[in-house]
Amino acid sequence: MKWKDIIDKYPDCWILLEAIEAHSDHGKRVVDKIAVLDKFNNSEEAMKAYRELHKKYPERELYVAHTKNKDLEIDERKWLSVRI
Repeated sequence: MKWKDIIDKYPDCWILLEAIEAHSDHGKRVVDKIAVLDKFNNSEEAMKAYRELHKKYPERELYVAHTKNKDLEIDERKWLSVRI
């Protein structure tokens, strides 16, 4: 699905989604194809589901977004870690 299709189908709700096809462009993650995994009435429920699924499948590219947003804008973050 495309983001436009999702906001039409799921108005005014929180969405747990998975990026099926995505690429990076100037520090942004551009999601070309999206799968909706679930919808929620509030952000707390959506984030709880996200954390549980991410813990179980860390390799999947998961996001939480609200369908009030006209565009799906995802900033890339670089994670630094230190091994001891």
